[in-house]
Amino acid sequence: MKMTFARRIRLLLVVILAVLVLFVSMNAGLRLLTERLADNRLFSVLVNDQRLLLDGATLRQFNTDLLRLTEQQRDQTEQQMQQWADQWLDQSFALALAALPDYMDWYYSMPGSYARLYHAVDGDLDVFMQQRMTDFLIEDSGLQQRLAGFDTAMLARWQTLADTQQRVVQRQLTGLYAHRQQSPEAVSAEPVTTLNIDQALGLGWSASAEDLQRWQAGSRASLVVGAGTLGLLLRRSLMPRLMSLGAVQGSRRALAGFVARLAPRLAIAISTGGTAAAVTAPSGPGALVAGSVAFLTAAGTLVVTDFTLLKAEEALLRERKEMEMRGELLATREALRVQLHQQLQGTFNQAQEAFQQSLTQVYDRPDMDRRFHILGP
Repeated sequence: MKMTFARRIRLLLVVILAVLVLFVSMNAGLRLLTERLADNRLFSVLVNDQRLLLDGATLRQFNTDLLRLTEQQRDQTEQQMQQWADQWLDQSFALALAALPDYMDWYYSMPGSYARLYHAVDGDLDVFMQQRMTDFLIEDSGLQQRLAGFDTAMLARWQTLADTQQRVVQRQLTGLYAHRQQSPEAVSAEPVTTLNIDQALGLGWSASAEDLQRWQAGSRASLVVGAGTLGLLLRRSLMPRLMSLGAVQGSRRALAGFVARLAPRLAIAISTGGTAAAVTAPSGPGALVAGSVAFLTAAGTLVVTDFTLLKAEEALLRERKEMEMRGELLATREALRVQLHQQLQGTFNQAQEAFQQSLTQVYDRPDMDRRFHILGP
């Protein structure tokens, strides 16, 4: 009985399919055999100052745990750095808030009042007031000196946390894999690939001068000696806000009006002194004495009047002015906190890239199978 053409076609297809299945199976078997041989290869892993002898299968699990643990610890480092920065900022601004009553005492004192009057007549009142606020709230309070040390303190704190987290990862890895390593007798005459994980972690987690440069560049602030990044950011944000307060501008306008009224009053005092001198003694030293007495009497009247008005203004406006300034200090602190967090985040992102490169360099080498290239393509 002859085979039909259709059956021949089906038989040919079955044969082709069988050949394909066999080819795929052989390739899969060959790949599994190659992987098994690679998994049986031994690697010397230096971690936590210990030499762990791991086979390929164990090394792949080790790499997975290495990435997981380092990511966890770096997240903790970043979170703790943010918390430390918040605490630093709160403690720093507490100095300015504590100095605010001293500024208000000066403002509502007679020396403060006449200093403002002098600079109002001279035309540089705004410059003077901004400088006095800076003196009391930033310089004399110790805020500037504290903020000037932020960059150095930040780097030192970062390094301390990084060292701690590095040791945690090293201990965790040795705890997980010390009992899973191969015995030294398993080492054949073939060379064993060495992976120095300690060195990679040390380089990746070190807070270096490059990290400080990244931080300073991210602040967008031109550093000057003794100012520090955070101090410059504070000066740029706080002083304009304080000078724009309604109470500050209101006092400025009131003082300007007082100066306008003061000129005619001084003229009257001088004129009165001259009239008294003419009546008392048309010529000679008596005119000078009488005129001086009259002028001092008029000036004393101005002082008493100004003191009364100053204390009345203090009773009415001091609490409001102090509350407004306190509110601006707190608002500036919070705005600076947001900016600080953003800059720290950017710095940590760049540092993370450097950290990943330090790990990648250990594995990206010709004698390593691509399956072991950590973070590689």
